[in-house]
Amino acid sequence: MSLLRNIRESIASNAAPGMKSVLSALVAAGLWWGSFPPFDFSFLIMVALVPILWLADPFIQGNRMSFVFGAMLAAFGLGTWWVYHAALIGVVAGVVANAGYVTVAVLVYRLLCRHSGYSLENKPWLTWIFWISPWLAIEYTHHRIDLDFPWLLLGHAMANHPSWIQFYEWTGVAGGSLWILSVNFWIYRAWVHAPKFLSRSWAVALLWLILPWGYSQWRYATYQPVGNLIEVAAIQPNMDPYTVKFDPSTYADQMRIMVSLSDSAAETALVLWPETALPGFYQTGYGPPSNLYADQLKAYHRLHPKQAWIVGASTVEWHQDKEHAGPYSRSLSEGDLQWYTAYNSALGLPPQGLETDSTPPLIYHKSKLVIGVEKLPYPWFFEAVSKVISVDLGGMSGQLGKQAEQIPMTMPLFGPSIRGGNGDSLRRIPLKAATLICYESIFGEFCGEFVRNGANLLCVITNDGWWGNTDGHRQHLAWARLRAIENRRDLLRSANTGISATINQRGDLIESLGWDQRGLVKGQLRLNHAMTFYASHGDFIGRIACMTTALILLIAWVRKQIPVKLPPSKS
Repeated sequence: MSLLRNIRESIASNAAPGMKSVLSALVAAGLWWGSFPPFDFSFLIMVALVPILWLADPFIQGNRMSFVFGAMLAAFGLGTWWVYHAALIGVVAGVVANAGYVTVAVLVYRLLCRHSGYSLENKPWLTWIFWISPWLAIEYTHHRIDLDFPWLLLGHAMANHPSWIQFYEWTGVAGGSLWILSVNFWIYRAWVHAPKFLSRSWAVALLWLILPWGYSQWRYATYQPVGNLIEVAAIQPNMDPYTVKFDPSTYADQMRIMVSLSDSAAETALVLWPETALPGFYQTGYGPPSNLYADQLKAYHRLHPKQAWIVGASTVEWHQDKEHAGPYSRSLSEGDLQWYTAYNSALGLPPQGLETDSTPPLIYHKSKLVIGVEKLPYPWFFEAVSKVISVDLGGMSGQLGKQAEQIPMTMPLFGPSIRGGNGDSLRRIPLKAATLICYESIFGEFCGEFVRNGANLLCVITNDGWWGNTDGHRQHLAWARLRAIENRRDLLRSANTGISATINQRGDLIESLGWDQRGLVKGQLRLNHAMTFYASHGDFIGRIACMTTALILLIAWVRKQIPVKLPPSKS
């Protein structure tokens, strides 16, 4: 402990104030970056915020919030730089917005301490609430605003260590953020107030660290998966989205490849194709034109009579006229009478015998849309600059329509992999698939809405090829593992260029097919109907944090009206 104290005092005495702030910001950014996939030095996140707490300390002379913002700019820039492959404006906007959100949370903590007069020394537990509540409230709000990119939430850092975070079935990712914020806070208090409060603060920090981790280790070792087993397959065609995927001259070849891969999964009950896998557009509504590839899809599916298929597709709904069009509709040209709504969708084809040539497939439209690509945030404000911030990534772009409710895709499954008690007699098992399309898989409570509506299997279809062979597709896979733990649902993931995978209810990666490979992933997954506490109650931690933050801001405002004597400043 004396060594720790000597190091702290040496830094305080030998480094100039400005240099100390710069070094603290750089250390915080580096530790944050290394904590997340693909590096997975996740234990670093337990001290990554200690420099941020020092920079934001309200009772140290000087306002260093600019260094907090700089640290977060560097952290999010290093963690999400790969977005520039799709759009430079996207990475700039995402990094600045995320850094701003975190800085606001830290600023609220600093202001609450200063205006209340409470500190780490005289009111440590109340100061802890000042620290955790704004941050958790910001994370909760971030999921629910149009300017959303909640990619590197604190609780995501442990995604590739499922044995550490089994308690997410109770709390969701917000529980991980609470865990990390708390450990950092008590370590910082121990550091600042050594030796007077050293043993007590370190004890609290160790308890915060060990108890969630210990529960998770026990739960991971004893958890038994539940549900009926089915054979599944995820197709990975490996079509470059920039040069091949949306080139009409390649559509026939793409269809041949997809069907050939599906033929290799003839014994499975469920086959999953990736996002926008169907060439061209699947068209519905008022007088839709015929679609050669949609007709071929149905014809090929009839060759697999015992299988259910879920296929990603760009879809178009045609409207009779402008009066019948919806809020996200547009016309082919200015003044045109032909109105349509474009969607990013999943099509469900049930086993043969439950459909005919004229039976339309089941359909789900993506609800969580990617900012700048699939939606225009706050159009009343951004419409004037929409041509600048809208990014065309091929296929469907611009403002897409979306589905209001997260209704699972329901169909019966039967086939060689599902047998009854009398030899080879078949029995039906109801599939209720949560069809999460790309970006949707990073939203915990959104996914839980599918489960509350009866989903017994999570299916993720995505096209991560826009980002190239970077950290992006590895992180995206890791976030899917969180959804499996939160809801105790097996997960089947089909990615155009990788990584396709099967994931079990503990969040373990069972089988996977890596980046830039063509093939399929096959395996057995379970259909689970049991509900976790998190699936039932959603982001309750975030809601509590929002209410708590509002309350303490009110208290701080009242106390501001009464003069308080602040503790002496530290140099």
